[in-house]
Amino acid sequence: MTALTPGTYLFVHYGYGGDTLAPQMTLLADGAEHFIYAEPRGGNYTLAFDDSTRYCTGWHDLATGESFPCPDHAELPAAYEQCRHCQRKTGFNPAFYNAQTISPQQEARNLEPHSLYIAHFGPGVLKVGITWAGRGIRRLLDQGARSGLVIKTFPTANVARRYEALTAKLPGIAETLQVKVKSSLLQQPYDPRLAQQELLEAQQRLVDELGLSPDDNEPLHLDPYYLDGSQLTPGELVNMSDKASASGRCLGMIGGTMVLEQEGLQYLFPLSHRGGYRLTVTDELTTNQHTPHQVSLF
Repeated sequence: MTALTPGTYLFVHYGYGGDTLAPQMTLLADGAEHFIYAEPRGGNYTLAFDDSTRYCTGWHDLATGESFPCPDHAELPAAYEQCRHCQRKTGFNPAFYNAQTISPQQEARNLEPHSLYIAHFGPGVLKVGITWAGRGIRRLLDQGARSGLVIKTFPTANVARRYEALTAKLPGIAETLQVKVKSSLLQQPYDPRLAQQELLEAQQRLVDELGLSPDDNEPLHLDPYYLDGSQLTPGELVNMSDKASASGRCLGMIGGTMVLEQEGLQYLFPLSHRGGYRLTVTDELTTNQHTPHQVSLF
């Protein structure tokens, strides 16, 4: 992974990579045949997206873990990130349990170990999910969970999914969580000790009500993965979700939301819906244009 440098790119994905699971942006430079994996944290940038045309973000080989640019450089409707060709080559369906048919790639992946986890986003806000065990805690980071607990790793995705569905039926544990809910929770103080207590209480409910025997894992506080040592300023974060550009020193990312600082204010700039759009990065800062006292992402 390299530092983010000025240039014009296709923005492909956000994520967490390297040995330290640092925030990263997957980018494609004009004419390049391979992706760039860049860490924005710590740099001073102005980022400007061109949302006039969306392009295919390429395909991923589930067997090898490699990602490749779209060979056709396909233009897409705004609702899609992959062309049909790259989607078929990837063959991944996170909601495989609702599909009438699944790809050979998905069948092979489903036969590999998958983990059941509970993600914590704020007081009383918990979400259950499953992830391919080979990804470790990356799924928790991708979602922007502030804390999390890997409950148990099962031999296949189908077994993990059964327990995910049972857990989601328990009161107080959601199966899905809207982005606007996660974003609004960033405006509130976060107590890692309370999160640890609530995660362990939720795990005990799975033991008592589902008869699950959990693995010996401890709850993880995830903020150190996101930020450069800075602290969020709840209640004073500035909304940039409706802007195509933002500027400042990058403190890091929380899930798919970049956190920038400029002149004593912190700005939230979402990346999660921008895959496939052109991005221009410069190292000259500009003044962020925003409505005063607007502190919610949505």
